[in-house]
Amino acid sequence: MVKELEKLKNRAAALFLAPGLGLYLLFVIGPLIFSVYYSFVKWNGVGAKEFVGIANYIKLYKFDQFWIAFMNNMKLIIVSLIVQVPSAFIFAYLLYRNTKGYKAFRAILFLPVVVSPIAIGAMFSIFYNSEIGLFNVLLDALHMGSLKRQWLSDPKILLYSVMAPQVWQFIGYHMVIQFAAMQSIPHQVIESASIDGAGSTGILFRIVLPMMWDVIQISIILCVTGSLKAFGHSWIMTQGGPGVRSSYLTVLMFRMAFLERNFGMSSAISLNIVVMALLFTVVFKRMAKRSSIEY
Repeated sequence: MVKELEKLKNRAAALFLAPGLGLYLLFVIGPLIFSVYYSFVKWNGVGAKEFVGIANYIKLYKFDQFWIAFMNNMKLIIVSLIVQVPSAFIFAYLLYRNTKGYKAFRAILFLPVVVSPIAIGAMFSIFYNSEIGLFNVLLDALHMGSLKRQWLSDPKILLYSVMAPQVWQFIGYHMVIQFAAMQSIPHQVIESASIDGAGSTGILFRIVLPMMWDVIQISIILCVTGSLKAFGHSWIMTQGGPGVRSSYLTVLMFRMAFLERNFGMSSAISLNIVVMALLFTVVFKRMAKRSSIEY
């Protein structure tokens, strides 16, 4: 009787999992398999496919634009890790220690996350306008006209101008993740530490940070993989230009596929993005496990 009930439970679980598994296979695994296949062929999306082996990869790694876009992604990852994760942690901790009205502040900080990156990029394109844009107008009003810039034309700051909206937009995303982790810390632990004379700094570094280290790891992984997938802000603000100076790998992939109609090279770029994301996740998790914070 017990075995029959177990079988019935397993069948019910499989039945409920089947739709989600089917959608995952259809929209994630299926396209990934096709991308692997397309990366070994020369195809313009319409005509006959010509198998070329690893020629697309050889050509890609000799392609200067690929390495420029790759370095842009690396810079975005570094800036995101330096700004997003620490800022999110600070905001989360402030909300955690000051619970009065935290729901309103949490909603305000999270609001940019639910807005489309295309909309955010379009908004910042207006802000960056050298004549009527908010930033230059404010600098004029503050008598700091010497700091005015051609934000989307000056090659020295172009990439960072494109990065800024994305880095700002997703601080709230990481803040909510980390705030939820802080709320899961037992209050008895915090109260006991306070009774023993621990101050806010001691509680932060000796209790809160160690107890949510696993969640911070998740936040770091999401930050890196999200930076590798970055597309909307760069495309809507500059279309990756001039040339590929503000392009990410996803923008280059899009241009290869739909502007130059080179689906083989485009698929090779997409697989490089997947491999980089997987490789970072595996290596980082192993390193984090070895150097885990004890508490």
